[in-house]
Amino acid sequence: MKFGVVLNGQRSASEIGELAHLAEQQGFAHLWLSGGSRTKDHFLRLASAAARTKRIQLGPVAISPFEMHPVRIGLSLLTLNEMADGRASIVLGGGGDLAATLNLPLKNRVQAVAETVDVIHLLGRGGEINYRGRIFQTRSLFSPWQNVSVPPIYVGANRPKMLEMAAEKAEGVMVTDMPLSYVKGLVDHVLRGLVRARRDPRKFGINNWFVWNVQDTEEEALRFARRTLGFRLYYIRDVAASIGLTSAQALDLGRRQPDMIRAIFEGRDPYVPPKNVTETLIDHLTITGSQQHLDKFVERLHEFEKQGLNEMALAVEGNPVSAIKLLGEKVLPLVQRKEV
Repeated sequence: MKFGVVLNGQRSASEIGELAHLAEQQGFAHLWLSGGSRTKDHFLRLASAAARTKRIQLGPVAISPFEMHPVRIGLSLLTLNEMADGRASIVLGGGGDLAATLNLPLKNRVQAVAETVDVIHLLGRGGEINYRGRIFQTRSLFSPWQNVSVPPIYVGANRPKMLEMAAEKAEGVMVTDMPLSYVKGLVDHVLRGLVRARRDPRKFGINNWFVWNVQDTEEEALRFARRTLGFRLYYIRDVAASIGLTSAQALDLGRRQPDMIRAIFEGRDPYVPPKNVTETLIDHLTITGSQQHLDKFVERLHEFEKQGLNEMALAVEGNPVSAIKLLGEKVLPLVQRKEV
């Protein structure tokens, strides 16, 4: 299994460069930069990281064609790939927090992402691009490249239609916050799509974006987890039954989620669900605890691999330097040494 580290999208370019260098030293295959409505430009900061690194892959999560035109996405991605000597990648998504702030109708998301993949590949091929998609079009656009390799394109997908499109068109898929009890069904759906598309599953990345919240003490870890629970609830109605929650509980959590997230941005204390619900969410939707339980967390990552994942993107909570070093020195060697 390959491991990537996900960094908070609000960090400065110099911080991203330093942390990318550290992640490379610690054996990570990938550095992902998380998106959202309160983040700085991804591509510029990843270009800074490219200058500080030599091997690690670099990519944003997730860029939406509803926040950035597919041509601009393609130009930025291929330029980053040029600067990184072929180490760029990207996760494309059909929505996202930033897109939601622009007051645009988020319709035909699967088609929009599919057309974005097409446009990026056309830019890599070069020449004149006259593209007539259902949503996006270009006319008399000339690419500055000629037959260059297009970086790996992942699709952020958690539901059937987007997963199927990813299996047909992309080089990988990244699911989000998916628990062990649910992720196998998503993996199987992707594998069936790859069979239909006559593609080799060994060459396709199946990745889970998942929170790594391991701190010095249990209390510190739980404090982080409780405060950020709102961010774990985007797909709560999908996964609720698999983790032991009722549909009524899932509906209530979904209703409360927007204000839980807004409270964090405004500096307020967010709503915290009843203790049993909170414990269930933390236990299933994050890896949370103290360093004393590393063996248990290593086994959890191994279980994800058994469910068919071949990549994990670990979003580190707390001090990123400490988290990257802990993972690189004490976790990755153990997980990657074990055989499924």
